[in-house]
Amino acid sequence: MSRRKIFKNARIVDTINESVYNGWFSVVNGLFEYVEEGNYSKNLVGDVIDLSGGYVIPGLIDAHMHIESSLLTPRRFAEAVIPWGTCAVLQDPHEMANVFGRDGIDFMIKNSNHQPLKIYTAIPSCVPATRNKLETGNAKILAEDIHVLAKNKNVIALGEIMDYNSVLERNSGIMAIIKAAVEEGLSLEGHCPTLKGQKLSQYISCGIRSDHTLTNPDKIQEQLRKGLHVMFQRKSITEKNINFVKKLKDRSRILLVTDDIPPSDLQKGHLNEVVNEAIRKGWDPIDAITSSTARPAVYLGISNNLGSITPGKTASFFTSKTLKALKPKNTFIEGECFSPNKIIPTSLAEKYTSSLAIRKLKKTDFKIVDNQAICKYKLNVITANRKNTVTNLTKKVLKFKKGYPLINDMDLAQIAVFRRRSKEPTGAFCILKGLGMQYGAFATSFAHDSHNLVIVGKDPDSMVRAANLVINVGGGMSVVNGKHEAILELPIGGVITDVPISEVSAKIKEIEEIFREMGIVHKSPLIFLTILSLSVSPYYKVSDLGIIDTEKAKILSLII
Repeated sequence: MSRRKIFKNARIVDTINESVYNGWFSVVNGLFEYVEEGNYSKNLVGDVIDLSGGYVIPGLIDAHMHIESSLLTPRRFAEAVIPWGTCAVLQDPHEMANVFGRDGIDFMIKNSNHQPLKIYTAIPSCVPATRNKLETGNAKILAEDIHVLAKNKNVIALGEIMDYNSVLERNSGIMAIIKAAVEEGLSLEGHCPTLKGQKLSQYISCGIRSDHTLTNPDKIQEQLRKGLHVMFQRKSITEKNINFVKKLKDRSRILLVTDDIPPSDLQKGHLNEVVNEAIRKGWDPIDAITSSTARPAVYLGISNNLGSITPGKTASFFTSKTLKALKPKNTFIEGECFSPNKIIPTSLAEKYTSSLAIRKLKKTDFKIVDNQAICKYKLNVITANRKNTVTNLTKKVLKFKKGYPLINDMDLAQIAVFRRRSKEPTGAFCILKGLGMQYGAFATSFAHDSHNLVIVGKDPDSMVRAANLVINVGGGMSVVNGKHEAILELPIGGVITDVPISEVSAKIKEIEEIFREMGIVHKSPLIFLTILSLSVSPYYKVSDLGIIDTEKAKILSLII
């Protein structure tokens, strides 16, 4: 039995009654023992820790997120988020799954085990992202994989069912996966950005419990009426949405999550920053905290262990001087003040570091048309929204010379998507409007969700240079602009790395500074560029097979 720790002079945040009271508590064997109102009376033997009137808040629980979006392994992710007060997450490792299939999920599960951060896993349901043959996938997850992976004790859910078109069509493949998940007793996670009315009902009727996509008051109301848990990630925290939530008589189905969070943001905060944003927009602090502690604990079925400061629960919590902005002073995991030396090192097999098969590229690989003369073509052109990842489509007549588009003096860029496992560069091209790129190129092997090689640039020479930087190191992100270049190596599947977040963030900052030099004006350029190939993200994207109308689940040609 471990020595008792007694924490006195605490302002305890009660997420059951949504109140705060002055009190004290004790911890034995990593669990809360006594949790009492009033002053500590010195009638117990133990080590006494004076919290000096600080607020004590249950460890935050992120009920929907993707560790790979941080570009980190689970251990480096744990190292980064625990100091921000996060004690538990539900990861959906569909990035590694899309590269390695079941092996990728095994990697993420094994390297999540025994970390001080409690990492639960949702088995990715859509690998590849869609069954409508909109891209060339690099792996598959089938119903039999669900049965095998569900045997892991911390696997508790089926990851977000993004391929809603296949669900509505009752596609046999996705329905077999859902059936297997139900048989294993897994929670079913949703992803339905545009569904409403009868289509939404049809989607939910399969047993799907939640949605975390960009939302608005009308959407929230319909989803709550139909029994969904509505998850707010940061982009959904608007004054309109907060005002709507404040009027709800029952907020038990409203949760706060991070979904995808880049490493540069992770150095500033994690789920606590989503809570802080909600508070800034007018959400009552204690209620916002409840939506990131007690409510997700109930949703995930882990409320016996986490979500509140009550006797018998795991003693994971943090302290903050104020509730107006959660800035953890100390985070305690199972009653122990967190220290990075508690992190378990990553185990890494060689098969995870050799996932790019494509040869080095050359200029001619970026020819769009075979015509050598100066000619004109009418094209379908994807247009960028400079605030988020939503895209639209327009039509434009462009000149070509020797097969390359003449776009240097326009707000246009060329997109190329090549299959990562085809030695000869096989893929498709598109033109992007509105990015603001004036020169140079960007390349990435981290490209949602199949993680084929995506290159965006103004001229073929820059695109060749950027692509080959990534190919040479076995995966990563690179940017070149003639004056400067930078490369972030992602050796594990071309998706993640096992270096500390400080190193990753510094490299991301360097890449984004070069973006600004190049004239890129998007609010979150790296997120936007890595979602250009996501075949289930509204409304138009590009894969190795062509331009994708994601709502109609069909491929459009570049040349009209």
